[in-house]
Amino acid sequence: MSRIRAAAACLLGSLLLVAPGSAQETVRLAAPVDCLTNPGCGQGLARIYGLEVAGVHVPLEVADAGIQALDDGVAEVAVAFSSNPDLSRPDVLSLEDDKGMLGSDRIVPVVRNSVLRAYGRRARDIRRRLNAASEVLTTLALRQLNQQVIDGRLPEAVGGEFVDSNGLGGIAPRRPGPRIVIGHQDFAENETLAYLYAEALRAGGYRVAVRSVRGLRAEAVRRLRRGRIAMYPAYSGSLMSFLGRRPADDGRLRRKLRRALERRARARPLKLAPGENRNVFVIKTDTARRLGVEKLSDLATYWPASGR
Repeated sequence: MSRIRAAAACLLGSLLLVAPGSAQETVRLAAPVDCLTNPGCGQGLARIYGLEVAGVHVPLEVADAGIQALDDGVAEVAVAFSSNPDLSRPDVLSLEDDKGMLGSDRIVPVVRNSVLRAYGRRARDIRRRLNAASEVLTTLALRQLNQQVIDGRLPEAVGGEFVDSNGLGGIAPRRPGPRIVIGHQDFAENETLAYLYAEALRAGGYRVAVRSVRGLRAEAVRRLRRGRIAMYPAYSGSLMSFLGRRPADDGRLRRKLRRALERRARARPLKLAPGENRNVFVIKTDTARRLGVEKLSDLATYWPASGR
């Protein structure tokens, strides 16, 4: 009997040592290649949460492939974009950012000042139409737009249909004035947004063209500054970080962004949409239960201290 008890105790000890949810388990983080230097990823985890992720980082070749990495089993936690339709899946949980590391990154149309001046009193109508489109653009709506494009629909059709379905479409007499060229960055979501804002303006009789800036944020700002485009759909937080230091208080973000755009691109931000595309940390719901993880600070059980 003593031998049986000893064997049982040994087996129990072994199980406890490797039990799921124990500190011995490796929890990998699938994140974009720049994670370790990104304030919304490895850099922020070290500074705000005191966590070091260099040893568990699984670089993603495609920036928004984090949920796919969870599906493929190559990581237990991943960085995803909040506008990714897969975040609405019941088996995916967004971890609470309980220490406020991740700032907002809301959709905002950025318009060149000279275009508004060229339209004089009609500039008020241009701003009104663009702001009205932004007001109904929630994060959930953005996910739905992205899903339609993933399903094979053209961004032009998806953006135009959104405007019509929200009562912002219509046909108006052609208004005199310069053509408004709307640029978009080289990814599908931004292209859909460009067509969405274009259709909101066309409904008012404005001449509009949509063009790729043939690049990302830096190219969009450069073309805006040089007058190659009249406006483009931007992301408030990341644009502010590109133009200068973003404030810790999101309440001051739009005011500071306006000053930075005036100085750097002779442009202005209009109304910020409620919808945003920002980093979120995600985990499968069954993995979260197994590890006992609901918020980012819970990962201190699995990731080493940063040694701040």
